[in-house]
Amino acid sequence: MGSAAKFEDLLTLVGDRGKWQYMIFFFTWIEGVLIGFHHLSSVFLGYTPTHWCSTKDISFPEGWTSDQQKSFSIPVDDEDNYQQCKMFDISSADIAADYDSAVASRTTDLVSCSSWDYATDMGWTTVSEWNLVCERTALLSTVQGSYMGGVFVGCLFWGWASDKFGRRPSILIAAVIQIVSSIIASFSVNYIMFIFFRFLIAFSVSGVFECGFVLVTEIVAPELRTPFGIMTQFPFGIGASLLPLIAYFIKDWTALQLAISIPCTLLISFYWFIPESPRWLIQAGRFVEAREILKNAAKVNGNPIPGDDELLELIKALEDKDETVVENVEMTFMEKFGEAFKEIGMLFKTPQMRKRTINIFFSWLVVAMVYYGLSFNTKNIGGDIYVSNFISGFAEVVACVVIIPALSRYGRVKIYSGTFITGGIACISVALVLWTTEKGSLVWLVI
Repeated sequence: MGSAAKFEDLLTLVGDRGKWQYMIFFFTWIEGVLIGFHHLSSVFLGYTPTHWCSTKDISFPEGWTSDQQKSFSIPVDDEDNYQQCKMFDISSADIAADYDSAVASRTTDLVSCSSWDYATDMGWTTVSEWNLVCERTALLSTVQGSYMGGVFVGCLFWGWASDKFGRRPSILIAAVIQIVSSIIASFSVNYIMFIFFRFLIAFSVSGVFECGFVLVTEIVAPELRTPFGIMTQFPFGIGASLLPLIAYFIKDWTALQLAISIPCTLLISFYWFIPESPRWLIQAGRFVEAREILKNAAKVNGNPIPGDDELLELIKALEDKDETVVENVEMTFMEKFGEAFKEIGMLFKTPQMRKRTINIFFSWLVVAMVYYGLSFNTKNIGGDIYVSNFISGFAEVVACVVIIPALSRYGRVKIYSGTFITGGIACISVALVLWTTEKGSLVWLVI
């Protein structure tokens, strides 16, 4: 048997589209569903319920109903809704026993709320828990901001770690961090603890998903990389569709965070079912380990392969193996730091690479801003928040299925530019509808 010219030839020998590849691919879907949970959970965990100044510290005359106490203490706005951040300055006033007399003599001076009462139709959220309203509203944005910061740092770190230490250890370590941090986040005792563990969740999510994505693309036939890459987003849509269903029945933030965290324990199965990338092992010079993994792949796929010695020779003869062995030399901190970002610099090395990199960076910036901006503001377009989020998530599922044949027929450029143009027109249309119609009308059109 002749020498394999490149890794793809060796992969064809053991099977590049068999049961082994599909098993690993479908196991990575576990993380895809979990990402749908974690990425969009702030819609429900950080929901801002209707709120008003608390009147618990005010001594009202006996016999007053709770509605009378509220009406006497809190002014209404132009739409006859109770103001959410101000109340009448009556904390030290003598309140007449007769309600009408008390209203007639009430001061018109207003003060800021020191504490709040919240509607509980959406459960007890993190906003209710830590009073993230009025002057503290800015803190609410840092909850999701810290999460996206974790995603950003995770993408940089795990990309480097998976190249340095391998796909499998990076996935397993990230999975452990995700399991632990997501469960601990459920029992956060303060705001700082919550955003810290949300950061860790996002950091680890990037590791499991991105490294799993790379692993899958490295073990399948070249013609399957595009459909497999697209279909990694399919479970995200499933998770995003399931989240509102879970949130509908589990409304309080602690229980909801725990409910989306417990499924993370399924990642433990990766220890037995997710192998190291044989391509990475070969490039790292770990030929015997690569041989054992490829032998298992061939066995699962039902493909006959040469004996151990001959297979090992085929692996060593690959043209794309790393022929330069880097000695373990002591490096300074700055050298290690520079080495970690060396691959990022390659993205800007040539004019063509710079153009493509900047284009992709800008595209992802726009996609993330629009997608999450719309997802986190579904409550502002009217309609049922659970239905709106379900439709948003399910649209992702449909898109993953439709886009594969569309790419085959029309090509990447037309689909890429066409979806951006269509999305932009849709966003402008939604804005026009919301600005020119009454709130809550034409919700079906907006959705």
